[in-house]
Amino acid sequence: MITNQTARVLELLKRFNDGQKVCIELLQNDEIWFGKSEKTIRRDLDVIKEYFPESFELIRGGKGEKGCYKAVTKEMFENFMNKDTIALMVQTFNIAQRSNILKSLDIDANDKRLIESKIKKSSECYEFVTKPYERSKNDVTLLKELEEAIERRRYIEVTYKTDKGILSYIVKPYKIVFINENFYLACENTDERYPFTLFRIINIQKLELLRRTFHKDYDIEEFIKNLQTPFPRYTPNFKQHLVDVVVEVSPAKAKFFQAKKFLPSQNIVDKKEDGTLVVSFKVSNEFEVEELVKRWLPHLQVIKPVSLRSKVIEDLTQYLELQR
Repeated sequence: MITNQTARVLELLKRFNDGQKVCIELLQNDEIWFGKSEKTIRRDLDVIKEYFPESFELIRGGKGEKGCYKAVTKEMFENFMNKDTIALMVQTFNIAQRSNILKSLDIDANDKRLIESKIKKSSECYEFVTKPYERSKNDVTLLKELEEAIERRRYIEVTYKTDKGILSYIVKPYKIVFINENFYLACENTDERYPFTLFRIINIQKLELLRRTFHKDYDIEEFIKNLQTPFPRYTPNFKQHLVDVVVEVSPAKAKFFQAKKFLPSQNIVDKKEDGTLVVSFKVSNEFEVEELVKRWLPHLQVIKPVSLRSKVIEDLTQYLELQR
């Protein structure tokens, strides 16, 4: 014989399985729960939680959704896996080199197979010429440790491979940043000479979470949001120290600068009658834009700063002398 509570629990399971939102206040007006207290309804939900701990979750932050719960169902999963999401996931999984990612996902084996199948089918439409991220077997573990350190604001000791050998640094980790097809750890360095550092994650040999916690420097946090290249130079109150770079782009290559921003700060200042573009950038140091300038020679010339113009001319002169 089915008890009243059993009937109520089965009804809750059915609603969760159908992807419905379950709200305690609304249930009290429902026929099967009419006249029941909030405490009784919570006991019904606790029965499900006891046997299926991960079956449903509290909806947080939604207006008018206090005391509301929802389960992740197959129907919701199918709606999530639409064409736009698949296209993004193909790119994301390519960046991460897919090898260990699916294994690390804490989801049902059938759902993993569904993801693999959909991504494999969609990936036949893509061809990635470059391999954005060189993976090693420990990358997933390393990234999880970095996420934990960032979330809990824990100091870490990083053992890092450099041109001078293997060095150790104690740093405050802020963000994992993806720039120019590589992942970097953006952090505040305890060495006052280098208050901000970008570590290329592939070169991190070892990571140790320390017990000490830290408070973020909000100027550095804002600086990270404005990163443009892997070669930034941080100065406290960085916005007051940004370098204005102005270049002219010949009519022959102007269309490329009109179609694409090569750096986020790129701005078209003027377009002359002959089609020449005047383009400006704001960078933390001249080196950030030096490579871009050289890439577009002879169709681009530096107007300011004079120091950058002189540096490019000097490098070209040395190159031409070596070719003689």
